Amino acid sequence: MLKKSIVFALAMAAFSLAQDETYAPAPSEETQYEDVSEYTSGAPAPETPVVNINEVPSSDPIFFVSFHPISMFFWWALLDIPTINLTIEGCIGPIFAIVTRPTLMFWSTDRNYGNGGKEEVSLFDMGVTEGVRYYFSAHHQGLYVEPQFIFEHVSLDYTYSADPDDDVKVSANLFGGGAVVGYKIVSGHFTMSSDIGFAYTTISLKGENREDAEEVTSVGSGVTGSFSMGYAF
Repeated sequence: MLKKSIVFALAMAAFSLAQDETYAPAPSEETQYEDVSEYTSGAPAPETPVVNINEVPSSDPIFFVSFHPISMFFWWALLDIPTINLTIEGCIGPIFAIVTRPTLMFWSTDRNYGNGGKEEVSLFDMGVTEGVRYYFSAHHQGLYVEPQFIFEHVSLDYTYSADPDDDVKVSANLFGGGAVVGYKIVSGHFTMSSDIGFAYTTISLKGENREDAEEVTSVGSGVTGSFSMGYAF
């Protein structure tokens, strides 16, 4: 009877030790045991942080819109030919940008003759230059190179009221390409750039008086350049 009592007491002691968390084995490299009691005791598990790489804040401008004061002053103020010449730049990466340069020019005049006749001349010129600009440093400023594609449409109309048979209508499309190297400064929302390079263009003519159309366009090869200032946003 005494022997059975001793065995029963030892069994109860072993059972009570197995239920006590203070005697749980410590984690080890062999068993890979981890005490998870703090997560299974009713406390919420810690949240896993989520990082979205697409929402990294940046203060760099995305678009630049500039005008060309020198060319506009030359055509508009000195020659009285209304001209709009812009540069629109859209950034597509830290060192690349798409550049669009639209140009619009319209001019007309008339002269009266002593016999009551009148001569009217009108000019319409619309063009666009597309370029891909590569910057040698980040943030779309500093030294850059820009290959370009050039398109221009020009039309000239001569109207003679005294002799309609002498009326002349001529139009031409100009195609070309080139490359420029330049430098751009950005200060807050203000931007200023200047470049110089080489371009080659050819003309496709409809009508007569090819020489007149060529005089108001840049046909052939030669040096090209621009200066612009504008707004960054």
